Amino acid sequence: MVTSTMHPVLNPPTITPVIIDLRVSTKDFKKQNSQHSRPTSPESSSSSQDEFSTQSSLADTDSADSDSMNGSIETADSDFDNDESVPPVPGVDLQKMILSGLCPSDPTALKTIPTMVLYDDLGLQLYDEITYLEEYYLAQEEIEILERDGDKLVEHIPDNSVVVELGAGSLRKTALLLKALERKRKNIRYYALDLMLNELTKSLKSLGQFNNVKTAGLWGTYEQVLAFVSSFGPDVPKTLLWLGSSIGNLCREEAMDFIASYRKTLNVGDNWLIGIDRRNDPQAITLAYNDSKGVTSNFIMNGLDHINTILQQDFINRNNFRYFARYNVEVGRHEAYYQVKRAHELVYRDPSQKEIRIPLAKDEIINVEYSYKWSPQETTDLLAQTEFTRIGQWTCSSQRYDLHLVRKTPFFFNSTDPMPCPTQDEWRELHKSWDLVTMHMIQHPSMLLEKPIALRHPFLFYLGHIPVFLDTQLSRALNEKLTEPSYFNVIFERGIDPNVDDPTQCHTHSVVPDIWPEVDSITNFRDRVRARLFNVLNDPERYPMTRRLARVLFMTFEHEAMHLETLIYMLVQSPNTLPPSSLTVPWTMVGSSSSSSSSPSWVPPASWISVDPSTLDKSILSLGHNDSEVQDLLENKKYALDSEFGWDNENPLITCKSPPSAFKVQSRQVTNSEYLIYLEATAQLKDKNCIPVSWIMIQELVTPTTTTVEDIIGVKTVYGPVPLSISGEWPVSCSNIQATHYAAWLSKQAGQTLGLPTEHELSIVFKWKQMTVPKNGLENYGFRQWHPCLDQRNQSASTTTTTTTAATISDLSGPGGLWDWTCTPFTPLVDKKEFETSRLYPGYSSDFFDEKHMVVLGASWATHPRIAERRSFRNWYQANYPFVFAGFRLVQRGARKC
Repeated sequence: MVTSTMHPVLNPPTITPVIIDLRVSTKDFKKQNSQHSRPTSPESSSSSQDEFSTQSSLADTDSADSDSMNGSIETADSDFDNDESVPPVPGVDLQKMILSGLCPSDPTALKTIPTMVLYDDLGLQLYDEITYLEEYYLAQEEIEILERDGDKLVEHIPDNSVVVELGAGSLRKTALLLKALERKRKNIRYYALDLMLNELTKSLKSLGQFNNVKTAGLWGTYEQVLAFVSSFGPDVPKTLLWLGSSIGNLCREEAMDFIASYRKTLNVGDNWLIGIDRRNDPQAITLAYNDSKGVTSNFIMNGLDHINTILQQDFINRNNFRYFARYNVEVGRHEAYYQVKRAHELVYRDPSQKEIRIPLAKDEIINVEYSYKWSPQETTDLLAQTEFTRIGQWTCSSQRYDLHLVRKTPFFFNSTDPMPCPTQDEWRELHKSWDLVTMHMIQHPSMLLEKPIALRHPFLFYLGHIPVFLDTQLSRALNEKLTEPSYFNVIFERGIDPNVDDPTQCHTHSVVPDIWPEVDSITNFRDRVRARLFNVLNDPERYPMTRRLARVLFMTFEHEAMHLETLIYMLVQSPNTLPPSSLTVPWTMVGSSSSSSSSPSWVPPASWISVDPSTLDKSILSLGHNDSEVQDLLENKKYALDSEFGWDNENPLITCKSPPSAFKVQSRQVTNSEYLIYLEATAQLKDKNCIPVSWIMIQELVTPTTTTVEDIIGVKTVYGPVPLSISGEWPVSCSNIQATHYAAWLSKQAGQTLGLPTEHELSIVFKWKQMTVPKNGLENYGFRQWHPCLDQRNQSASTTTTTTTAATISDLSGPGGLWDWTCTPFTPLVDKKEFETSRLYPGYSSDFFDEKHMVVLGASWATHPRIAERRSFRNWYQANYPFVFAGFRLVQRGARKC
């Protein structure tokens, strides 16, 4: 059972629903619609609806305008109740749907009655009564979430948005959201979509008055509102609401098709809030649809009376049926039926008096409603398959019901493909991300030669480096010429990573030209190299997928993904970066010339997870994996396509290394607020070497006279500085040396031996979680968020009040948000003499076995899932390198140190 009165049609017409503006009198509305053969579009509706026309700009709407309909609801005439002149539901032939469902083409098929028959005016009133019943937990728990988290939720809805609710119902729950939007003083244009005109107008009136939120109704169907939503331009942000687990009316395949159809209609940055009931205890679900007062039974049986109204004849007698319901555990759905009490015949007479006879057998069941339930994993898979990015999930206290906020993003990185060679779709999405960063966030031409990190090349270099690296590797593997201009290979093939303390010391790298090529020539070269790539992928006869070619494609894909992250942490350091277009943030930005006076935000203290490696599976204790490039020379195509790839430093699989002793690890990384306490306690706020470069200080903008907490504006992001009142609860991004000093200070304060984890310890923790805790789609990597917040699972689970409270591996935050520093120097997993250097990229790892680089594990918010989810992946940076998206968590080992 759901709040929606509509079942989707996945081939939408071009017509849009009728806009119901309560400022239009009932008489005028009926006159306007009495000869209505199809719904009006926003452009053709009454002039009094202009304020709600998709042709007008939201930015031009004055939320306090006296012409707002919220201030003139009382002027509307009486409702349409008992008025037979009200036009029928637009675009819906319920008569045909009823008769075709009762006369299936296959005589052995189950007879059905459309769910929409349940929602006449009386049905809606009965359904509203159901939502107040104790047994019907869905409504109560959705209300709990909205009352508790409504303010947080609406932060994700941009100002000047259009909000469209699919299947609005009584609007009791919606009112909670609208009030939250009103408290945030957001100018919102809200449309409630429903089929039943009488109840829609009543529900709209029940909302009361708002200053900033303006309301209107949409009388129509799901498929009609598709055209309505698409009529808004790309500059108008939109949020859809689909509450009450209305998705339950659809089977798994229908739900996927329906959500995918709406994704095509939405613009990048648009949101969708979806309520979903879980596969809960069967007894609880059964009681939810079989209440002790019999309200649900009356609701279902009233549908039979409505059928007679729709068909305009005494077609069906409800006394010949009973309500029959069951929960199908295997399928995961509640099923509602009409069960025939005695054998009889239904007779329908069409306008020509021709009869249609429908025989019914005793105890035969006729389906009227399915209510599908979704496990967390099914929901995660659904959103991944429809390429929606989940940016928020709010769960009721009983863990039975969720609200999911999903967004259409400019690109979508799915979880790791089971095949080691990236697919064409993966390449396309990676190219979208690269182009967003290089062609939009980097302003042309003013930023192209900018070097926000002095140790790196200017931005322009990376625009040429990525296609040159790909082109060079393809040419070597295929024994073909380089793409012209071939001299690009000389200046773009390899970047730099100089010694932080002495930048004159650097590995072999490409020649730095006196004058860089024009950006147009670089982008033209990029496009031709991409075309070359897809020619290779699309011509298996000319380019058979050998293991060597597959490795080249794997390596160049991950290389581009890693440099995407490098560019992002460079852009964070530039004051000139443009934020990603059409993606809003759930916070209020501060000006760069003023500091935040609010106190830093907090999360509960990190809990400690006990880890005893001796009790864990040997696969969790292993390091690396087997992937020798010698295998590339074998002509075994199956092996080439099925085996895992990795970089040279991940090979071989180490299973014989002694496991570490038992230890405890923090459930999350140290936050900005916690690091700030350390700097204050040690009087290091004046020491530039101790302050993370991820923070922005007033001294970067003006000449300081003193340095205090108030001098910290906040944390640098691609959106600009975010005050500590918001970012205080985020993990702190800092260097390995800064993290080590924090650990030493806290050890003294706590009287315990605390430190950074070893590579082996952290690898065990992350593998343990990956093998025991299912992904929930909220892990903060792959650009799910564009800032280093904790993943939401950890935020909701962090209810401990002391740092000594035990936790389980499911409470572990990450990987994601920020990479995790370790105290392990970057060296081969085996003795250096046994290390097998990559033949394709000899200097990738070996140039950095210098005891200055430390192993970094996990992922950041800007890490591609192919990297973030491969537990053998080893990252590394110089211990004193401060710019990388890396944080840290501590371990407690007793007396043993790193």
